[in-house]
Amino acid sequence: MTNSLSFIRALAEEYARKYNPNKVAPFPYQNILKEHKDLEIHHTDLDDPGLSGASLFKDDMVTIVINNTKPDRRQHFTLAHELGHYFLHKDILQDQKAILDGDAWLDGPNVLYRLDTAQRTQVETEANNFAASLLMPADLVKHGWQITKDVQELADIFQVSTVAMSVRLTKLGLVK
Repeated sequence: MTNSLSFIRALAEEYARKYNPNKVAPFPYQNILKEHKDLEIHHTDLDDPGLSGASLFKDDMVTIVINNTKPDRRQHFTLAHELGHYFLHKDILQDQKAILDGDAWLDGPNVLYRLDTAQRTQVETEANNFAASLLMPADLVKHGWQITKDVQELADIFQVSTVAMSVRLTKLGLVK
């Protein structure tokens, strides 16, 4: 099931308010774990250097695995992306049993098993939009931009990459 990107962004911003009421960075993922007992998060050294994270479904549990060999900011975004799959694509997870996310999927529009490319691209776009809105809520980014007018400084504040912040600023219409 696909959702509109505006719905996904609004949902992620709602979760940002709910699970990060103090507006801290990096995002306090442990707050989500307290409420969602069917979710586990593990940081581990993954053998495949191109694999950033994965969501796995087994025995009514979703396990998110994050490659801890990646830079911290990549891990934060990957975890938010995998949470996007958890909140948006549980039906796909239950059917496919796993969603693997490599750098190409997280960095742009470029491994859910058995899904055709069009569905894969849509699912990844949705998860990326969820992650961006969860980690960089629009109101906070707009406020930060008014004060700093500096992509790197905002990326540092939100603990995301400059690429992620640049994309978010562009999508919010703050830069071209």
